[in-house]
Amino acid sequence: MKHPSRLLAFVLSCALISSAVLAGAPTGSGVPANRIVGLWSSEGATQPCGSTLPFTPVRNTILFQAGGTVIATPRFPPGGAPNAFGVAGNNQRSQDMGTWSYDPVTQEYTLKLRFDWYVDGQYHGYQTVDRTIALDDEGNTGVGPVHSTRYTANGAVIIEVCGEAMSERL
Repeated sequence: MKHPSRLLAFVLSCALISSAVLAGAPTGSGVPANRIVGLWSSEGATQPCGSTLPFTPVRNTILFQAGGTVIATPRFPPGGAPNAFGVAGNNQRSQDMGTWSYDPVTQEYTLKLRFDWYVDGQYHGYQTVDRTIALDDEGNTGVGPVHSTRYTANGAVIIEVCGEAMSERL
């Protein structure tokens, strides 16, 4: 008979789905984690970590997708910028791609992004961005700290920047 195995499969599926919902997993509609899903405009200010140097403005558009993936488009000149972060030459960067997660205890989101750097048309390394986001009660504004590190192709740290960012739902 196939009925007992179908019933067992159904019960196990329900248990797994219930566990994911209770844990705040970013899947399905109506899950608390999915409050962040959508398109956001972000502005931030960073400076080398631990320094008193002036803050540098940072702007991007971020698309949070259900399930925990994210794509961000920076407002960075597509033709590049000379000597970015002290790296001689024309610096160009790729689009940011990454993941997000939700902590139901703190009700905060964690964002992890990565993008590539090219100098004078050659791959030079990559940069990571780590950000924590707390949404307001309406779910239309998110704020929190940001930490970003640029690496050479062999993994040596070029610079670490720290700051704050604010995002508004579009």
